[in-house]
Amino acid sequence: MTTPTLQQPLRTLHKALRDGTHTAVEITESALQAYQIRGEQDHAYKTWSGDAALAYAQATDAILQQGGDAGRLMGMPVSVKDIYAVPGFPTFAGSSRRLPPDWETPGPVISTLLNQLPVVMGKTHTVEFAFGGLGTNAHHGAPRNPWDPAAHRTPGGSSAGAGVSLASGTAGRR
Repeated sequence: MTTPTLQQPLRTLHKALRDGTHTAVEITESALQAYQIRGEQDHAYKTWSGDAALAYAQATDAILQQGGDAGRLMGMPVSVKDIYAVPGFPTFAGSSRRLPPDWETPGPVISTLLNQLPVVMGKTHTVEFAFGGLGTNAHHGAPRNPWDPAAHRTPGGSSAGAGVSLASGTAGRR
């Protein structure tokens, strides 16, 4: 039995992108397929990029084919907790309203991440303003713990959606 693409270590996927064993499109399609299977049920994402992520993966493959390399996360599907600003994505930080535009300018951590050209799959659910450890959110609901598809169990943590995105295979891990 083969390991699902996004269950492989990032170092393995990084090498596969550079030696042509995998493409960013193939890896992103794996994330899209995982989302189609369980994404709506798992409720990990506040904002899902879908087709835009695939277009970004295509552009990343073109850069890799020309010998470009922006870093270890180039071409890797990633999710970003909705408390961090990412250009082109709204930021709610778990609150009922979208934060003002001046809160949507990426800080140093996200800028460093984006400089490596990952494929941002979307922004994941968080508890309101990341203030709490249960993983529940009165405004947007709680992500489902993906390890129990029958019962709706909370995954816990203010990064509940992020953890679910990794476990469900819609973003790279390890």
